[in-house]
Amino acid sequence: PAGMEEQALLEAGREVLELVTAGDFQAVRAALRPDVAETVTEEELRALAARQLEGAGDFRRVESSMTTGQSSDGEDYGVAVVYCKYSKKNVLFRLAFDTSYELIGLEVRKP
Repeated sequence: PAGMEEQALLEAGREVLELVTAGDFQAVRAALRPDVAETVTEEELRALAARQLEGAGDFRRVESSMTTGQSSDGEDYGVAVVYCKYSKKNVLFRLAFDTSYELIGLEVRKP
């Protein structure tokens, strides 16, 4: 989206990715924009990650990443898409940020 820089979006995504892989869901929730944080608990974030990372093994490295811009309900936002190598399976992270680089969405899944 206008006003967002690709490198800044990727960096914001990688910072949240590091928090998820470190298991720091208090910090993940703190990174969420306040209106979004009100809708999810730290425990729900932890459960999401545990469910989606089950069987993936240990985090190894970021394989590749890209960004995309999207719009929903009249709000433009950027998405950092990060493909990660784990010891047993690959994992895809999609991290959505508003134009102020506040986290508004997080998806973790094994492609």
